[in-house]
Amino acid sequence: MIERALWVTTDLFEASTPHPDFINPRCFGEDFANWLAPCLAQRGVDASEPIQEDFGWVILLKSAQSTFTLSLGIMDESIGQVPAVWRIGVAYEKPLNPIKSWFKRAPVEALQLLFQEVQSIVRGEPGFIVSTDEP
Repeated sequence: MIERALWVTTDLFEASTPHPDFINPRCFGEDFANWLAPCLAQRGVDASEPIQEDFGWVILLKSAQSTFTLSLGIMDESIGQVPAVWRIGVAYEKPLNPIKSWFKRAPVEALQLLFQEVQSIVRGEPGFIVSTDEP
């Protein structure tokens, strides 16, 4: 797997009260993911509806012939904190088919372009403090 990540500090999204439909009590980020997915779509990125995972939320991104995973979750120590720190990662996982993974180069350039789009979106939001360094 190859991945690029950044961290966003903000008080704009729910980080304290778990929703009854959470898979577990730390699945915060639905409102953040629902904000981010349309921003990506406005920039021409083929983005799925957010999907709940045990760590937070995922948005599937399609580019050319590859699918990427945008993961979004609150940092454990930020649960209940205002502002909270969120981690956003954009990743590509090799196909499970070994023949395809041997002959298909990882789409590093496409991953970097998608990551730059995400970074541009969050850096453009005045309510965010964005860092590429893990806190």
